This record gives sequence, structure tokens and C-alpha cells, in this order.
Amino acid sequence: MSTPFDKKIFWVHWMGRQVGEDSISELIQTIKQFSPNVAGVAIKTSDGAYWQGHYDDDSDMAINGQEDILRWAKELARNGLQCYCWCVVRGNDIDEEAKLIGLACRTRGVRAMILDVEVGDLYFGGQTRETVRRLMNKVHNAAPNDFHFALNFDARGSHPEDIFIDEWLPFMDSLHPMVYHWHFSEGTRGPERYLDEAFRNLDQYNLPIVPMLQAYPDPASGTRPPEQHVYESGIYSFRKGAAGISYFRLGSAGPPEFSAISRIDPNNIPADEFNLPGTPKKDFIVSTLVLNVRTEPAVDARTLVPGAQLQRGTRIEVIQDSRTEAGGFVWWRHQSGWSAERRTDDSEVYLVDVEHDLEPPDFTFQRLPVDLDAMEWFYYYGNTVFAFRYGMLHNYDGYSQGLHGGVDFGHPGGVPIFAGVRGTFDYSGSERAFGPNRVDIMVGNYRIIYGHVARPISLPRGTTVTPDTVIAEMDSGRAHMHLEIRYEEDYIVNPLLFMNDDMREALISRFPPQGIYDFYTRPNWQDWATPLDQPTIIRGGPVIGPRA
Repeated sequence: MSTPFDKKIFWVHWMGRQVGEDSISELIQTIKQFSPNVAGVAIKTSDGAYWQGHYDDDSDMAINGQEDILRWAKELARNGLQCYCWCVVRGNDIDEEAKLIGLACRTRGVRAMILDVEVGDLYFGGQTRETVRRLMNKVHNAAPNDFHFALNFDARGSHPEDIFIDEWLPFMDSLHPMVYHWHFSEGTRGPERYLDEAFRNLDQYNLPIVPMLQAYPDPASGTRPPEQHVYESGIYSFRKGAAGISYFRLGSAGPPEFSAISRIDPNNIPADEFNLPGTPKKDFIVSTLVLNVRTEPAVDARTLVPGAQLQRGTRIEVIQDSRTEAGGFVWWRHQSGWSAERRTDDSEVYLVDVEHDLEPPDFTFQRLPVDLDAMEWFYYYGNTVFAFRYGMLHNYDGYSQGLHGGVDFGHPGGVPIFAGVRGTFDYSGSERAFGPNRVDIMVGNYRIIYGHVARPISLPRGTTVTPDTVIAEMDSGRAHMHLEIRYEEDYIVNPLLFMNDDMREALISRFPPQGIYDFYTRPNWQDWATPLDQPTIIRGGPVIGPRA
């Protein structure tokens, strides 16, 4: 399906008083001088039932009617630029909103109308499905035949459902997801993750996708997106199949943003080096428990790719010529980003050649903490249905990145709970999380937490426990024991990885993931859907998974 945005980059303009130029002509000259590859501008024509000029004090650029839109369209056309319109939809005065949108669409030279639909009091929040249908039927009737309508919205998490996307789709010709990566991550993350999510969520609708990308500072940190991020967001969008791209917005973009955008040629997008035929590669195996993936070879927090940690034993393919020494580490680029092989002084090693045999896990459970025959249910670690539905209520978002940070052994109460491992006693009592009581056992750098228990054992700290040591009893009030394993306190890891094959298979066979105990999947979310394919969790890290 063709669109007016095909193979094009365009700027988004908000209002005249937000830019430094004094006239339409001056603004266009800035665009032509510093981003000559840009093909058009989307001008904001209305906000709810008011022309945008209601909020703008710039006499030349303000839009107070169809005549002003025509001035913009003519001036843009004289300079070889296309004119698109956009508006914020509120739904409070359907007749007036539809009238203004229709007039904009009927203005000569306007190629498309982009409808900004968001939740919140200043947007479409609180409206209904019926509002969508009534508004769009009036808008559709007011616009020329075959006019191009686009939907601009936040494609993350439940936002599409919150705006009733299924009601908008019959009227739309393209989808323009807001992908403001630096804003969404509060100045810490690159664009790839958010673009992946947008395309994954929207591919099911079979409409052209035109991401609206960020060219303004993050409101929380006040920092600008790195110039390379601005460039890569455009390149990555086209690689993923975007029909075109836009950047929000004129007035907030400075020389770095203009420079980045000017480097993008929609007709000559460089191929991803990793997937180029003939690119020499080599293989490694992850030898550490969990290995971070980063957007570039640096340990800055902003480079961390959340939810993309590599698990111990994972085999990865790297670009042979990508070896980089930076910040005291040796780095390699692979399909998901950059990871460290080792420290340059060899004091720590994270990746080994495939010819090397991995050391066995630091420990394995010699017996289940609750006997299999006594258990009545089992709740898995990670991306579970329960975590998706109720994780926010139980503070999974603040503690374990929106996922379930352990496994739960279910029983009405009274059965013994065993250590299951050989380790040292560290804590028992009611002063820490996972009440009414919990017991902590240490095995090297691992803390094993047995939570929600009754009658916890009390021993001198450092006392050795064996797999058969009874450390507590199942509490009848909580009716389950939460087993959590932390590595170096910062990471939460899947307890199933520390069970031998027979133990794990017996557990999964008796309690297969299903119903509320299943893993969350949808047509637009297929990751982390099996017991072992679950991410390592960063304690207190940003939410990852289907609700991110």
C-alpha cells in the first residue's frame, strides 16, 4: 500500500512561538539548509475544537483557519516540500473537531492528516468507542474521497487498547507510532528496543508504519538524545520496513539533531553489517551467569539494553573484525548489540571460545525444597500471566522489572521446607520482604531466599546447612513458599537453572504451565514463553516484557 510518506523524512512542527524563526519562509530556509534531505513538514492545524492559532501568538505562522493552512502549503510547495497536517484529537466537541479537521483535509496542497490520539485529560482520555465511531464518520465525510488518514499514538503496552485502536483502524491508511526512546527511558536507552516493540505490536494490522522519532530533550533529565541515536533511530526504522519517518519536533531540535537527520538517505539505507553476506564471524559461549548487552562498547547506564541479558551457556556469533578495547574491557559486537569478552587485565572472563568446556554451575539443588508429592501447585519464574495481570498491584514493576522474580511451591500449610542445597545460614525472621517470615541461605555469591514461611530455623550466621536441613514450615496463611535466587544481590535468576534435568523435568511434567500459571503470550508478544527461556532480572530495573 503506497502512502504520501514513502521513502521520505519529514519534520513535525508544533507552533510558531516554539521556533526561533520569525516567518514560514525563514523556517523553511532553516530546514532546507540544515536538513536538505527532508521531504516535507507536518504542521499542527487544530487541538480539539480549536484551531492551533488559539494557542499560538506568532502572527505569521499561526493557523486560525483554512487560509493559513493554504499559506503554509504554498510556501512549502515553492521550496519543493510536501505539506502534511496533524491535530490532537480530544472528542469533546465532535461536530466542531470534525469540521476543523475536514477543512484542513480539503485545503489544496495538503497530502495527509495525522491524528494524534493519546490517553490523558489533555488528549482523548475518558472517551468511548462510540466517540471514535461518531467522530471518524463525520471526519471521513468531511474529507475528500481517498484522502490519506494516519493514526499517531503510543504503541507501547496497553496504550493501543486504551485508545480503542480497533475502532480507528477501519479509517486509517498508515500508523505513526510515537517512538520517543530518550523520553521513554528518561535519557538512558537507545532506540532499537522501542522500535522493535512498535513494529512487533503493529505488524498485525497490515498497514504501513511511519515511526515518529525523537528530536527533543528528555523532560526528566534535560539531556538531548545523542546525535548517533537520532541517526540510528531513522536507519533502524527503515531497516525494519518503515514506509517513511518523521522527527518531533522543529523548535526543540538543534545542530546535533539536524546533523544526524541530514545523514539519512531513505533510498540508500546501509545494510546491517552483521547480516551482510561474507561478514567473517566467530563463536563464543557465555561463561558467566549473566552477561549484559549494550548499545555500544561502554559501561554507561544509558548503553544497557534491558531484558537482553545473555544466559550462561548461550552460544553467540560475533563479527570477527568488531573487537574493541574500551573502558578496561574487550568488546565484541553480536546480533543483539555489544558484550564484553573479558577485562583487559584478564581478571574476569565472560565469554570463552567454543572449544572450551564450561565449568559446571556453582551449585545445584540436591532435592526440591518442598517434596514433589506434597506440592499442590507450582508457579513459574518470569513472564507469567499472573505477572502481566497483577504485577503492578504486587510491586513487581518496582522490584523485579514487572516479572515474577522466583518460583512458588504451593501447599495449604504445615509441610517441611528443606534447604535443598549445601550452603551457609545467613538470616531468618520477619523484618525483611516476603513475610510473615523468610530464611536466607548463601552459596558463594548467591543468596537463596525462602519466603512466606512459618517456623523459620534460627542458627548462628555462617552455620552450614545441608540439602536435608529443615529450614522452615509451609505457612497456612500464605499457602506457598516463594523461592528466589539472587546473584551478587543485583540480579534475580531463574531457579530452574539450578536444578538437574531429572528434577526439572519431574517438576514441569507434574505442573505444566497453564492457565494463571502459564507464560503470557499474545500475537504481538511471543518472547519468554517457556520455563527455561526467561530473562535474568535486574533488581529495581526498568519494566521489561509485555507491559513495558
